[in-house]
Amino acid sequence: MKSLCGAFFLFVGASFAFAPFCEASSHVILHGLERQQRSSITYSCDDQAYYDELARSRQAACNATLANETALPLQTKNECLQNKQELSELQRANLETCSLARSEQAINCSRDLGALSLQISECKAYCPVAPTALSLTVLSTGSYYISSASELKSWFMADKFCKSNGLELASVETIEESDALIAAFGSSSDRFWLSGTDLGSEGVFYWSGVGQFIDAFWYFEDGQPDNANGNENCVQYFVHPDFSDATYKWNDHECNAPFRFVCELESTKL
Repeated sequence: MKSLCGAFFLFVGASFAFAPFCEASSHVILHGLERQQRSSITYSCDDQAYYDELARSRQAACNATLANETALPLQTKNECLQNKQELSELQRANLETCSLARSEQAINCSRDLGALSLQISECKAYCPVAPTALSLTVLSTGSYYISSASELKSWFMADKFCKSNGLELASVETIEESDALIAAFGSSSDRFWLSGTDLGSEGVFYWSGVGQFIDAFWYFEDGQPDNANGNENCVQYFVHPDFSDATYKWNDHECNAPFRFVCELESTKL
């Protein structure tokens, strides 16, 4: 009987030793089996003390293993939270620095813009009107230079002449301006270059003197502009030679042809 009891306890011990180390369900089953055997088999106090100590050591080993296995995730989590906090603080610092720099830049820009505006105002108040040695004709719509009958230039050279004297080739933008210029031409039937051109895009006329499209006021003669010979790109005043009752209107013509021209002083234009 004693040898049978010893064999049985060895079997129980071996089962306990090979049970899953830290699984709670196996642990409970082993303790239940142990309680069952204790109630049905006679064993000594030394045997009970041995198995109690074995259970405590196994529990301690299991707790130690569990602590070791949870320590690394907790450490990783803490490091992650710390890195997140450090990155958030760095981002916040960068945003504050960027906002401060943008604010300073905006302040400097406003200050520089204010100083520039003041310089422009002072220049307008004290600087003389664009200098010119030409004798200008003052009309109700502004001051103009109308070249003489012997002063003929291509459209390009007329434009250069006007600019070199602080003027621009005339841009006729209203019927009032057109009437004033035609009256200043007198009885002449000469042709006069204006700043109108479609050199940038065929058929799209604009005033090069002011950079505006010719659309609000259109004063071309009937049948004009016609881009005759595919080479007429500059605008002039002319009197149609085939119309007995013709008056000055606009015509497109070859830009290199020499004609009279009209310059204007933009600062005096109404």
